[in-house]
Amino acid sequence: MLSCYIMTTDLTLLFIAGGKSSRFGGEPKMLSKIGPNDESLFEMSICQMLGTIHIVHIHLTVNAENKDKIMEEVYRVTHKYEISSKITYNIQEIPPFRTKPWGTADAVSSASEFIDSPFLLLNSDDLYDSKTFEMISEQCDLTRNYIIGFKLGTTLQDNKKANRGFISVNTDGNVIELQERLNIEKGNYTPTELENQYVSVNLLLLQPSVLSSMAHELQEFKETNKDNTTVEAMLPNFLNSLIGQGKLELELFKTDGIWNGVTYKEDIIEVRETFTNSLKKRN
Repeated sequence: MLSCYIMTTDLTLLFIAGGKSSRFGGEPKMLSKIGPNDESLFEMSICQMLGTIHIVHIHLTVNAENKDKIMEEVYRVTHKYEISSKITYNIQEIPPFRTKPWGTADAVSSASEFIDSPFLLLNSDDLYDSKTFEMISEQCDLTRNYIIGFKLGTTLQDNKKANRGFISVNTDGNVIELQERLNIEKGNYTPTELENQYVSVNLLLLQPSVLSSMAHELQEFKETNKDNTTVEAMLPNFLNSLIGQGKLELELFKTDGIWNGVTYKEDIIEVRETFTNSLKKRN
């Protein structure tokens, strides 16, 4: 078993795992074997934060097809590391007239009735490093809302296209807008931009009231688009809407930590190598 030491910052974890993983062959990406002893991405995610985060509740938004496999792994990992947290899940529903879920904002807001304390929102197919969780634990006010921004250059791989949420802030460090940029490449940006532009990879520290506000917005969105089979409710758009209405004050919390994401099968090798190297540096 990897060595993890529990400290005292109490937080709920909300993992988004409701997608169909169509680009990954349909298997839940959070179950990918990326640890030094073939541990899953989910297990490594948990172990990265156990040094500084006391997990009081784990909630997952899943789909009907992946629920059993995911929850089996969640229970196995929490038992292995003796995590006595509350564990819940909900299924992100797909309406009969659609072939895909409503999108990331729907995945997040669908968990609103299950979460009643400050929580970390995480992509289930991303690996955030222990340094970032340490910074969150030491520096964040658990009564406020933060988007954890990573340097653009640390989230882009050479010769690989990606989507990133560019974060714009005012002089107080509060987010003005999140702008989703699609199919961007590292070579399109200068070294200064890669170092100084911060982007979102869906790691946020939020209050539960944000979920209820977003759920209300989703009801209107779904009613407006009840006959649209392709439109998606994207999280950055809904955060922007809440910010614009004055319903959300979101601060940028900068980290120079490492992030890795799994989109395709070939990404597993690279994430595994990066994670193994980071463990060697820590030891």
